[in-house]
Amino acid sequence: MITTAALVAGPSATALAGGPGVWTKIGVTDSGASQAGLFRTADGKLHIVWTQANKNHTFTYRTTAVSLAGKVVSTGTALSAWTSLENDPRLVPSGKGLRLVLVGNKTTNASDFFSRGAVYTETSGNGSAWSLVHGSMANHTVLNLGLAATSEGNGTPVAAFGLNNSLYYHVGVDPNAPAASSDGLITGPVGTGSETPALAKDKNGSIWLAWFQLFGSNQGYFVSKILPAKSAHPVKAPQSGSGALADSEPRQQVALAARAGGGVYMAYCSPTKSKGCAHIDLRKVGAATPMIVPGSGTGSAGRVALAAAPGGRLTIAWFDFGKNQIRVIRTNTAATRFGVLRTVKAPPKTIVFSGLQAEASSGRQDLIANTTLTTPPNPVVFWHTQVLPGLQLKASPRTFSHRSAATITFTVTDAGQPVASARVSCLGKKGTTSSKGRVRLSFPRGEATGKHVCTATLHAYAAGKVTIRVS
Repeated sequence: MITTAALVAGPSATALAGGPGVWTKIGVTDSGASQAGLFRTADGKLHIVWTQANKNHTFTYRTTAVSLAGKVVSTGTALSAWTSLENDPRLVPSGKGLRLVLVGNKTTNASDFFSRGAVYTETSGNGSAWSLVHGSMANHTVLNLGLAATSEGNGTPVAAFGLNNSLYYHVGVDPNAPAASSDGLITGPVGTGSETPALAKDKNGSIWLAWFQLFGSNQGYFVSKILPAKSAHPVKAPQSGSGALADSEPRQQVALAARAGGGVYMAYCSPTKSKGCAHIDLRKVGAATPMIVPGSGTGSAGRVALAAAPGGRLTIAWFDFGKNQIRVIRTNTAATRFGVLRTVKAPPKTIVFSGLQAEASSGRQDLIANTTLTTPPNPVVFWHTQVLPGLQLKASPRTFSHRSAATITFTVTDAGQPVASARVSCLGKKGTTSSKGRVRLSFPRGEATGKHVCTATLHAYAAGKVTIRVS
């Protein structure tokens, strides 16, 4: 179990302590429904954009940058004192920098270019200074079903959004507000409360849109390709719900990610008649059968997040309301097998756990949580922590007699794949694993009887342990 550190200073400080198991307070946001924009730049910094409500009833997008080691290294402002800003800003790449995609109104004057309830955008070279772009990314306005964004291979931004019961998408930035160019419309089993859209760009350049449908017999999770050519019909994820089953609504953006090795994946709650989340499924778009995520079958999972990790791996994270803990697991490089289940306590003084996001491109698993605190006036806070993937250590044989010498073969794996250069320690003996993840340690006659814990360690991993017995 990863321990939770004490509450640290607020967002005005820099170089705040971070790293695996340490919850760092990013800042107070406006709502439990708020989600942060996340993007990691080439220098390794994870950029976080989040909504702050001001005392004068305006809104600001604050920025926080976190180092690879999990420390807050800078804070700032992307957009200040707008009359309204939706609480789901999105970050996507823009050349060597980053782009913020947002919905809002700068003033109450509808003649103001930036006060028409459109999708607007800003760009930044390094996440510090931001430039508001004179353009928009939606023909529709007054949007109310969530915002998603990504970019095409050439850097052209793509936004997806909803209005009432319809989902739309738009490619590129139009010089008008609202955009003069039309929005694409998702057709099929939408029109009954479709919400929480998410976008992902596959390795082949295709862009996919996922969403959750709230009502009716088609309740559940859907996905559709929108670029370069739109799918004829959206496809419903298997075992993701129906009008006859309990509500499996994500209550945050749908967990969708493109694997580095190719393929788009969705993680979602699979319901029964009595449970909204009997377990979590991980499904590659197009696959007939999803994989059940280990450790998710407690019946109290929710707030599911999914992120691409190096080498083709995927990270799945969720909050277990029954156990009051976040659970995190990573796949192998083919995304066909799961590794060690890790757990981390909720942030300190949490009374309501409202949202969870993940970013795993560095190999470490960065988590952003939205929680309401127990202390008056019960602020809603964004937090950051990291979770390391775990090593699995096996021993063969696991028992031997103290009356004779013995040799044990230790095997270290990550989601079933061998891990080289891991350091294995047992009964004072040490060795390093080969390319096959194995090392043999020899023990003399007369070792102490009883149970002994052996350990495998490697940088950027949580230690693996196995217990052997000397009789």
